[in-house]
Amino acid sequence: MQTTTQDYKAQLVDYLGHFVRIRSRSSASGGEEGELQQLIANIMRRTGARVRVFEPCDIPEFQKHSLCHGPTRQYSNRPTVIGELGPEDAPALLIMAHSDTVQIFEPDRWTVDPFCGELRDGSIYGLGASDDKWGLATMLTIMQAVQDSGKPLEKKLIFASTIDEENGVGNGMLLLHLAGIKAEAALYLDSRCMAINVGCLGGSNLYLRPKEPLSKEQFARDVRLLTNACETLSGKRAILFERPFYDHNLIRDTSLIVYERKDDQGPFIFVAFYTLPGEDAATFCTQLETLIDDTLCGRASAYDKSYRRPWFEPALIPAGTPLLRFLTASFRAVLGVDPVVSTISKQDSFVLSNHAGIPTVSFGGKRKGMSPGGPHTPNECMEVTDLWDGFRVAQAAVFDWLKSS
Repeated sequence: MQTTTQDYKAQLVDYLGHFVRIRSRSSASGGEEGELQQLIANIMRRTGARVRVFEPCDIPEFQKHSLCHGPTRQYSNRPTVIGELGPEDAPALLIMAHSDTVQIFEPDRWTVDPFCGELRDGSIYGLGASDDKWGLATMLTIMQAVQDSGKPLEKKLIFASTIDEENGVGNGMLLLHLAGIKAEAALYLDSRCMAINVGCLGGSNLYLRPKEPLSKEQFARDVRLLTNACETLSGKRAILFERPFYDHNLIRDTSLIVYERKDDQGPFIFVAFYTLPGEDAATFCTQLETLIDDTLCGRASAYDKSYRRPWFEPALIPAGTPLLRFLTASFRAVLGVDPVVSTISKQDSFVLSNHAGIPTVSFGGKRKGMSPGGPHTPNECMEVTDLWDGFRVAQAAVFDWLKSS
């Protein structure tokens, strides 16, 4: 039976709803991706792919690697899944998405079940719908479309569902790299605002934890002072973004952001910061810590300072990367407008671009970005129109790459 356009659209919706209903959160202590990853592997097998499933413990060098974040965390039952189509020794394109989601932030603000995966008013609701389970649904539907075409492949397609993106810095991509994945380029179905991203910013988080309990008033005052100081410095740093592919980056005016959080150790502050190519890490840290000392005056000593390590690295792929050309052309053909080609904020794609020699282009299927219903927000959702358009753009780019010489 011939597969129709409506069949693919229905499959996308079904996959996304199903995936949202399977909990796959990652955290600072570990993750729960196992059930979803086993389902992904079974779906890949049904398409006739050669499937490889492995856990971090199967890659001995992973936890010793300098890019590994949290080597002592829990990694059991968190497999990486890889499916291949086409000749084993042919040129390859890697298509990937990550299986994990964030935890549920601000649970009281959710008005739907975070794991409902329900279709309401043209959107699919639930944790991870737009980050990144739409990417998984799109990737698997592309696999099906390739098989449905009935054409023998002269090139190889590698499909990968990774783990530990939300809390692991580059752990998921590092596992692919250490597992020996080789490809001419990679299409990473994880971005926002229907943008094409040819690189990313670097950076990390600086954590400020009170050494002793502080009054609510004093803590709030410190947060307010640091917020104002970081906003001022962000404004001064905006000029650093005046360069190709970084000038329209969404973070250009907010390259330092102050957050107030609470965990089992109590309330704390963290400063998320973003760096550009060429910035020296030691110089930046000195500037940031001087800002904190000057802003809080003598009160800075009331906090313990620590950084999230390793840092994300800035990355930028070569402008002539063929995949970028195919993705740009497919965007125009499908949506009838020119795409925004820019860089994203901190992203794990730097591991493949900088360390594995695989230039990685990320693409997002949700137009609204971080607005209500966007990634990491209460009532996260994915519009079916965005899901469908994102799939069509990505599928056309993959098929164009297959046809290219």
